[in-house]
Amino acid sequence: MRLMVMLLMPLSSRGFRSLPSLLSTAYNSPRFFSSTSSSPTPSNSSLPTTPFATTYHAPVMCNRILSYLEPMLSAASPPKRVVDLTCGGGGHTEAFLQLLKEKGATDVEVIGVDRDRDSALEAGKRLKSFPNFRHVLSNFGDLTVEQLGGQVDFVLADFGVSSHQIDDTSRGFRYGGADGDNAGPLDMRMGRDEGPSAADVVNEGSEEELVEILMKYGGEGYMSAKRIVASIIDSRPLTRTDELAAAVEAVTPKWNKGSPRKGALKTKARVFQAIRVAVNDEMGSLDRLFTTVLPRVVRPGGLCAVLTYQSDEDTVAKRAFRSHRVVAGRVVEVKDAEIGRDLYGNEVAPGERVWDVINNGEKAKADETKANSRARSARLRVARRRENYK
Repeated sequence: MRLMVMLLMPLSSRGFRSLPSLLSTAYNSPRFFSSTSSSPTPSNSSLPTTPFATTYHAPVMCNRILSYLEPMLSAASPPKRVVDLTCGGGGHTEAFLQLLKEKGATDVEVIGVDRDRDSALEAGKRLKSFPNFRHVLSNFGDLTVEQLGGQVDFVLADFGVSSHQIDDTSRGFRYGGADGDNAGPLDMRMGRDEGPSAADVVNEGSEEELVEILMKYGGEGYMSAKRIVASIIDSRPLTRTDELAAAVEAVTPKWNKGSPRKGALKTKARVFQAIRVAVNDEMGSLDRLFTTVLPRVVRPGGLCAVLTYQSDEDTVAKRAFRSHRVVAGRVVEVKDAEIGRDLYGNEVAPGERVWDVINNGEKAKADETKANSRARSARLRVARRRENYK
């Protein structure tokens, strides 16, 4: 029954015996549900064709996102604050700043939020020429209106994985090759100095806890998860990413013609993904973002744009924009089955909707996906916060 808990329930609420103390810190990870294999990133030769791309990162769907912000600049009440909740290397943030500069709206403050100090330093260097930019080092799942200086008019959250973090072997996201190339310390923390590392989780977690992590966040079957966890426990202590990879490979066939998903390469990717999601409490952060943070920080009439890359995260965003309502002062999901209609076709449901959906999920155009392969799976959702929500 423990494995039937809702997807959005954070690990710390499920009665783990040893991991609660390890994972008690509230984490923010906008970058989740993407495999962290040792595959190289796209060549830098493709980056200049992507707007605001650098060797650090290539932002996705920049021009389309700007098309939602630009009309707000000529409105009767122009925006005061624009926030990039997943600033990273500053690609989308620079796009906002450049648009505001071109429109003579440099009095609009642009705030970049990220939990990673390395990303904050990179963004600071890149954007130092813009006086209307500032950075907030924060878990976006715990962000407050006070940190931002007031409610904001436009918010972007990009849930893509930072290619720089993946490529930096010292961060521990890549499992490396058989000879240990590209391997590093078993860390996986989005913020270097935050809470327990992946090594803490795999070395101190119980069999039951680790099996649940692999099943819930990696999609492993029960018997496969049991087999992998037994190998992990037998291999303890694990301190490097190639050691964790070897523990998985020891009980996984290299190739499986009948089901490529069960081969070693894809299995390692799922295991690393699952451990990373647990280490960073990624689902907990996403839940807090939609139920607590966004309804408070976005002003009535303000826009929220979300970039997703996997079906799981896209489902979370879609359900939040479509189904979140304020009931008894709390933001909760009201499912379609709970919504009725009166004789005139008007909705009869508890509470008030938080969002009005602007689009149902746009995909990147072919020219962008050709230049930036990471844009292929991207989906952009935009919603406006309702005026009648207090």
